Amino acid sequence: MARIPEYLIENEASQLRDRFFLGDRLPVDIEGLLLKQGILTVFTPMSSDFSGMCLKYDEKTNFILVNSDTVIGRQNFTIAHELYHLYVQDEHEFKVHSCDVINPQSPIEKHANMFASYFLLPKAGVIDVMQRIECNKKTVNAAHIIVMCNYFGVSYMAMLVRVNKILGLSPERLEALKEIQPVSKAKEFGLKTDVFDKPKIKDKVIGDYSSKAQSLYESGLISKGHLIELLDDVKYSGDE
Repeated sequence: MARIPEYLIENEASQLRDRFFLGDRLPVDIEGLLLKQGILTVFTPMSSDFSGMCLKYDEKTNFILVNSDTVIGRQNFTIAHELYHLYVQDEHEFKVHSCDVINPQSPIEKHANMFASYFLLPKAGVIDVMQRIECNKKTVNAAHIIVMCNYFGVSYMAMLVRVNKILGLSPERLEALKEIQPVSKAKEFGLKTDVFDKPKIKDKVIGDYSSKAQSLYESGLISKGHLIELLDDVKYSGDE
């Protein structure tokens, strides 16, 4: 499979932001987007090697499962990654898709990760914030990265990778910033740490479960293994 140029992936992300009326500067309200697009989304604790999965049943029924035993920044990235599969990837290539965002093995997964970065961190928006906080190639520090993590709702490493793509940091500066422990550094600067934390509520459903779950079950696409048991648990707990 030929490698796809990054500018084309950035264009894909920009086009989906336009489709969702997000513009090219503001952070994404993830929960609001999921509700507006009618994407049934289940958050629940899963094993550490599982990030999320998605299921495309038809044009009106999309499903995302997110491992809630990960930090909020990673959850947001996982959702953006799954949006690539649901809305950009050729719809004939998959029905059910399970992902490992942290350790992608296939070209399509790496593509989806790059898409997620551009979707959550549009260049114009990142540059706007960097200008406001006086962050540039000479001044960039850990506090700048953490402030932008909180603003865009992403992990420290995701933000650092995006800033590096824009600024072109020296290898020494980049390596020094990679060594930072964001939670302790945020506390040192008196900055919020929410985006680096796991949510207190681990089991959550976004969307109208009752109207969409039946379609998902009838499709037969989620009738295997632990996934169907998981969705059964969510269904029954929601009906109580």
